[in-house]
Amino acid sequence: MPSKSNRPMTTLSASCIAVLCLLLAACSGGYYTSKVNGEKKVYRVDEQGTKTLVYETNSDGHTTIHDSQDVMAKQQVAAQETAEQARVKKAAMLESLGSIPKRQPQDPIYVSLAPPVLDGKMQQAEKPKGAVAQQIHNEFASDPIIKLVAGNQARAGLKNPRATPSIADVEVSSKVSIKEVYGMNRQTGKLGKMVAVVFEATITSQVPPALYTVSESGNILQNVEVSKRFAQQVKQVIVEKIGPDIPAN
Repeated sequence: MPSKSNRPMTTLSASCIAVLCLLLAACSGGYYTSKVNGEKKVYRVDEQGTKTLVYETNSDGHTTIHDSQDVMAKQQVAAQETAEQARVKKAAMLESLGSIPKRQPQDPIYVSLAPPVLDGKMQQAEKPKGAVAQQIHNEFASDPIIKLVAGNQARAGLKNPRATPSIADVEVSSKVSIKEVYGMNRQTGKLGKMVAVVFEATITSQVPPALYTVSESGNILQNVEVSKRFAQQVKQVIVEKIGPDIPAN
């Protein structure tokens, strides 16, 4: 019986708290945003709880300003102008790239391959030291199209005014970590924990602008095979996705 009498009191308390929160919001004023079917409307709410429409954005991304003097409206206009400038700049760059001759399929692609960053567990497990970086390096060094070159020293943080920019078409940075993951045991067919090595890479091209990420993981005891699959993924992105649009040297 006591449990039955407590439930209405709990509901009443929750309702009172919700009403109180609404009253506090109305008293303090602020902004209210409504999003329905891809349309966004931003209202200014005064201390009496009265809503005034500031601006609205339809499902196509077109924004209509209703109060140009409002702070939120000014911020929205500034954000739109910045986005439009970026769009125009990117369009102009892509247009100029369209008239530049592209490299031929057998032309080399110059790649800056940064040494991988190892997490604490991987640093302890790596034997000998530098083995992971060497394994990845070997996979790229043996590629007939990819040519490894030094990276941009200035970008790497070396304050040398005489440092020359890298000639790299593509820059690759990676990290390697050891994690416990759940996986299917091929022998038992059951789900269980496994210590896995995880390779992750960020692949960046400045001309044309492009950024890709890839990852590969597998049993820590098969780290060499996993690193080979990882390197193959990265090389595939460089040669097949970025390579065809790189300007001819």
